[in-house]
Amino acid sequence: MYDPGPSEEELEKIGLKREDVEDNSDFEVWPENWMPFMVFSDVSTQWIMGPGGPTGLDYTQVKWVMGLRRVGKKERLLMLQDVQVMEASALRKMAEK
Repeated sequence: MYDPGPSEEELEKIGLKREDVEDNSDFEVWPENWMPFMVFSDVSTQWIMGPGGPTGLDYTQVKWVMGLRRVGKKERLLMLQDVQVMEASALRKMAEK
């Protein structure tokens, strides 16, 4: 979900425009992953920041969003684990920059 892509300066150096490199293609989310995806999307601005950048999501906000979305208490642990998979992937992608 997170990839800022090349800067305007980098694109200009090789003669490209932003629209030449943006990926606006659709993607499919399986039904069983829809709610974890929505929770992750809802908290996608709630990163805890360290000296080197983001270190993880603020789980108090994850819990709050799960409550707003009426995720049952018995489902919350599995939902958190699903969100953590997306969180780990996003952290790896952000660390590449």
